Amino acid sequence: MTMPIQFDTAQYIKRLVEAGILHEHAEALADALLVALSQPVAGGSDLAIWRAEIQAMFTRSEAAMKEWVRAEIARSQAEMKEWVRAEITARLRPIYWLLGVVIVQQTIIMAKLFL
Repeated sequence: MTMPIQFDTAQYIKRLVEAGILHEHAEALADALLVALSQPVAGGSDLAIWRAEIQAMFTRSEAAMKEWVRAEIARSQAEMKEWVRAEITARLRPIYWLLGVVIVQQTIIMAKLFL
């Protein structure tokens, strides 16, 4: 599709020459502008294609982001489980020792009573 603009190159060249631009330069500028105006511009079908491409890009990005978030949550959960396990073990260790000592004491007391 071309631009529906009426472009008079002779009048454009005349104005440029009157403004002090050399005639050869004015002709070159007029030709360049004529070529630029006759180039096709994005139409409805082009915009639909670009929209579909952008939509696909966002869909891929969304899927990648969801996967990254899932991986980060899984990693955080694993770290939290390990920390909780270590914390519980550290807090229960003195209780285990105390229970061991109590069992040994009870065994000694029972042995003295019945032997």
